[in-house]
Order: sequence, then structure tokens, then C-alpha cells
Amino acid sequence: MEEQPLYNSKIISIFVSLLQKKYPHVDVPELLRYAEITPYDLSDEGHWLTQRQVDRFHTRMTQLVGADIAREGGRYAASAAAHGMMMKYTLGLIGPANTLLAIGKCARNFSRSGTYTATKLADNRVEITFVPHDGVEEQPYQCENRIGMFEAVVMLFNYHPPEIEHDECIFQGGECCRYIVSWQKTLYAKVRSLRNRLVPLALIVYALLLHFGQVGHPLTFLTAVGFLALGSSYLAQRMETREIVTALAQVEESTERIVAQMGVNYNNARMVNEVGQALSKQSGITDVLKNVTKVIEKRLGYDRCVIMLADARKSRLTFSTGYGYTDAQRDALLNASFDLTSPDAQGVFVTCFRDNQIRFVSDFAEVAYLHTPRSLVFSQELEARSFICCPIACDGEVLGILAVDNKKSQRPLMQSDLSLLTGIAPVIGMSLRNAIHLERQRRMSEQIRQSQKMESVGVLAGGIAHDFNNLLTGMMGFVALAQMKLKRDDPAQEYLEQVLSAADRAASLTQGLLAFSRKQVNHPQPVNLNQVIANLRKLVSRLVTSKVTLRIELCPGKLAVVADSGQIDQVITNLVNNARDAMPDGGTLTICTSLMDMNEEWIDQRGYGRPGSYAVISVTDTGTGIDEATKAHVLEPFFTTKEVGKGSGLGLAIVYGIVKQHEGYVEIDSTPGVGTTLNVYLPLLTGEAAAGVADLQDPDAPPPNSSSFSRPENRPISP
Repeated sequence: MEEQPLYNSKIISIFVSLLQKKYPHVDVPELLRYAEITPYDLSDEGHWLTQRQVDRFHTRMTQLVGADIAREGGRYAASAAAHGMMMKYTLGLIGPANTLLAIGKCARNFSRSGTYTATKLADNRVEITFVPHDGVEEQPYQCENRIGMFEAVVMLFNYHPPEIEHDECIFQGGECCRYIVSWQKTLYAKVRSLRNRLVPLALIVYALLLHFGQVGHPLTFLTAVGFLALGSSYLAQRMETREIVTALAQVEESTERIVAQMGVNYNNARMVNEVGQALSKQSGITDVLKNVTKVIEKRLGYDRCVIMLADARKSRLTFSTGYGYTDAQRDALLNASFDLTSPDAQGVFVTCFRDNQIRFVSDFAEVAYLHTPRSLVFSQELEARSFICCPIACDGEVLGILAVDNKKSQRPLMQSDLSLLTGIAPVIGMSLRNAIHLERQRRMSEQIRQSQKMESVGVLAGGIAHDFNNLLTGMMGFVALAQMKLKRDDPAQEYLEQVLSAADRAASLTQGLLAFSRKQVNHPQPVNLNQVIANLRKLVSRLVTSKVTLRIELCPGKLAVVADSGQIDQVITNLVNNARDAMPDGGTLTICTSLMDMNEEWIDQRGYGRPGSYAVISVTDTGTGIDEATKAHVLEPFFTTKEVGKGSGLGLAIVYGIVKQHEGYVEIDSTPGVGTTLNVYLPLLTGEAAAGVADLQDPDAPPPNSSSFSRPENRPISP
């Protein structure tokens, strides 16, 4: 039972409030850490603590304070600072007796450790028994805390501290804890009691005196006694009426709050319904998020709201949309991301996402120690203090988080806000998941359509190129024969040379088309992709202009692939040429390599690929970028955005054909005005075949035994 949730967090919250007010020297965050209680647990009124946690809290608290304040904590519940806990169960109950009689029902909202029963012995005397459940092992300090709580109930009605008899206790061998709570009667009750005793006594005494001594006049005496009885009754009635009016005022205030809360709950229920209806009409992720923030801002009345979504791998949490933030704060949100992979991360956003539990932070300063320095700077930029963070989930899958606060209006967040967001979040999660599935299906359909189109174009281009190549071969042969028949100084020689030059250009186009259609002959062998790119460093540096900064970043280790080095060279040079042309005013061109595992989620997101390990070549420029419409056609042959005569439109088509021939994939990521990254994925070679591939070597270094290397003079050099 030590690990069973038995005690509501409100009990510990009372002690924390007492410590902060009366014992400020106590380090409350350190105390909570020792007790293994997080500030989130205390902020959540629906959270329950274990016996072990409350024991550790009391032990450490006693050490830090220097005394056992369990009973004092119970009494503190009656103070104005702690009324929020008790008033929920005492408002509307006139008098301490009625409240103590209802202790059994109230107790279940604070403790699940045992059963409470209450019996009324007199108007100012109530007996309460506590019987622990089987397996529950409470401590003596909890008995003292109960006594303090009973005292608090009586004192809540402006009575003096009651007397509590505790003759039977489970910690002294008893079968239960028995408490007899008694308190002094009210002043009006004492007046009535005194009247009820004095009037009959006065009548009896006067009757005896009148009978034996003939003392006084009966009418005068009876008139005096009547006035005494009426006066005392009036005084008692006035006192009682005053207390009843005070109690009714409290009841009225409580009723108004309850009615107002009912109105809020009704309004919230309507909001949830409206949110669900509005979201069900949307299809795209952007539309869903736009509509969510619009409804929250217009209907729910929160000053600020932010929605952060996880990436496809559930590794990072990034900003998606929000409202109520300044331009500087919005920039901070756009630049922020939270690592979801670290098991030690204890930040609010990360734990909310990872644990799939709503978090209510009443004061960020209380949880600041759980965050990294970077997160603290981020919270300062956002001026975060009190907020609610709610996971956006569907069928157990967390997609992101929703956070709201009231920085401007300073309206306190309450339990009703928690309930409201808890009801809305699954609706948002369902709509987001549907939108994500629609986006994936759309991308997969587009990829299939694009693949089929490229395949059809490739077949057509390959057939045309093959036939045209045969025609060019015959044309160039007949031109060569004609040149042989003519003299060197014949004027026709110049025209025939122009024909051969045009035929050469046409032949290069057909080679490009053959490469695109994957009908080009290649000679694949195991190579180190890093070595291939390192060997191209000098050539690539000549291709870029002086305005362009070239960076080549190779990943550690070797990237063994099966490839034709000459064709990979062609891929790199074509990509570099395109990147250079995209930066007419200069910029940065980066060529880097990396290693990645293509998993099912990655494939599902993009609609293509096969699971496995891949070597990646990324060519990134900071040029003009391309829009979505252009991106859909850039890999097609003869498609170009350059001016007439400045490009054939075969560069990226050749890249696509060569990569496909190597059973790889091409991915384009571009933002207009920011730049473009083109990723080439080639299957990674593993096992013994990869072990035989040489490590990266300096391409400028002389080959081994270069001093003894020679070539026989009469041996021809192979072309």
C-alpha cells in the first residue's frame, strides 16, 4: 500500500502554504524533491500521493522546522489563506455539528486511507471514528493532523478551539481512532439556557415566599418575570439572527459562485461542441490549427495560446501557431525547439508531451529548477508565470501540446480551465491526426503520380534518344567520309565542321536523355562516397564564382556504396552548377555527407523509399529558392527556369536518372528567398563488402611508392 495513491495533494498544499507564510527559511523546493513530489503534483487538485511520499515529506519537514507541526498544519486549514480547501465542503452547512457529521463524505475528497464515521452526541458534541483500510500503515503524525483538521472545522465558524477527547487510538493498540469533539455553546444559546433555568426557578421561589410569607404583589412580580423572559428571548433571538444572517451571506456567496460556475460549465460544454463541429469541417493541418486558435481566442477568452507539434520522429517539439505574443516573443517561439528524446528532461512542455498528462503551473518560479538554462531564458522572454499545458493526443498518440495563460487580464486559471482543455484537446488531436493522414495520402498519391509520370517520360526519352543516337552516328560517319573526299582548303570543309559540331552537341543531349532514362552503361563498384567527393574538391572549386563561398563537410568514417564514380562525379557537378546559378549575387554553397536509417515512419511521411541504411549527399545553396509549382517539374527533362540559351534543362534530370539507376532517391527541400537543399540517398554497403572499401585519403597526397612508379615508354596509355 506504500505505492498506492491515498492522500490528495491539497493536504500537502496546506503545509506548503503554512511553511511559506510562517517558516520562510524552509527550502520548499528541496523539501518537495526529497519527498519525490513535483510542483505539478501540488498544482493538480486531482493528484493523489502515496503513503511513502507523505511520510518523507513529514520527516524532512520536521527536520527543517525543528518541530512536529502536523497539528498546526491541520489548524492552518481554518485560516483565511487556506479557506479555498475547506469552504467547498462547509459553505451551506450551518454550524460545526452538521459539518462534522458530514465528515465521512468530505474525507473521501482528501484521503483514501480509511473510513470515517460521525455520530452526534449533543448540539455541541460529535463523535468521529477512523478505521484504516487493510494494508494501510499510517503514522502518528497523521493522527495529530486529523485532530488539527477537526479543530479547524469548528474554528471555521468563529468558535474557540474545541476540546477533543482521544481515548482510543490505533497507535496505542486500539482498533480505531476515536475522537469526541466538543465546543462551547454560542452566546445566544447560553442566554436561552440561562433564561430557561431562571424563569422557572424565580416562579418557584416566589410561590414559596408568597405561600409562607405573604411577600410582594403577584401582579408586579409576574410582570417583572415576564419582561425578563421576553427580554432574554429577544436578546437571544437577535444574536441568533445575526449569526444566521452571517451564515446565509456565506451561503449566498457560495451559491452565486456555484451558479456562476454552472454557467461557465454550460458555456464550456457549448464551446467544446462548437470546436468539434468547426474542426470536423477542416481537412489540412494548417486549417485545423488556424481554426483552433481562432476559437480559443474568440470563445474561451485566454490572453495567449501556443500550439507546438512534434516532428515525424517524435524527437523535437517546435512552434506551429499561436496568438497574443509580441513580435519578439513570436520570434523566440519560432526559434525554440524542445528535445523529446532525453529521458532526463523535466521541463513542463517535455513532460506534458512525454507523460501525456496535463500540467498546471501556478508559478513558474516554483518549477524553474527543473528546466535547463536555455529553457529559463526562453521562459523569461515569454514572461511565463502561471499557465496550463495540455497534451494534444489521439488514441494514445501524443501529437503536440497546447499551452494557455492570462498574462494581460491576470484572470486566475482554475480547475474548470483544466477540465475544459482536457475536453477540447482530444477533439483537436483527432482532427490533427485526420489531417496528417490526409496529408500523407495526398503526398503518397502525388509521389506515385510523379513516379509514373517520370517513368513514362523516361521510357519515351530513352526510345527517342536511342533512335536519334543511331541517326547521329550515321550522320557523323557520312560527314567524315565527305571531309576525306575534299581537300583541306576546300570551302565546304568549314560547313562540314559546323555540322560535326552540331552533331556533337546533339550527341551530348542524347547521352543526357539516356542517363535520365537509366539506359546509360555504368560500371558500379564498392567505393567510399567521402573519397569520391574529396577527389572532386578542386574541380568543384573551379565551377563556383568568387562571390560564392564553398564548404565541403564530410561525415566521420567511411560511407561505402556501390556506385559508378564517374556518374557520381556527374551528379555532383550538375548539382553544383545549379546551386551556383541560383546565387547570381553570391552566397554559400555547402556539400556535406551523412548517414541515415530510413525507417517506416520516414517512408510513410514521404510516400517513397525502402527501409535500410543510406549514405546521404546534401548540396545546399542560399539562393533564390523554388516554389512548390516549380519543384514538381524540376526533375523533368528540358524543364528549366533559366533564360533561353543558358540551360538545356537536363542537369537535374540526369541527376535523377543516375540516382535511380543506383537504386537511390532524390529529395528537394526549398524555401523561396531562403535557399534550396537537394539530398541524394544511396543504399549503404554493409558487411564484408564494406570492410574492403578504403578509408578516406588526402586526394593531394602522392600514391604509395610513387618514386618507383614508371610507365614503359612504348606502352600506349588507355583512353
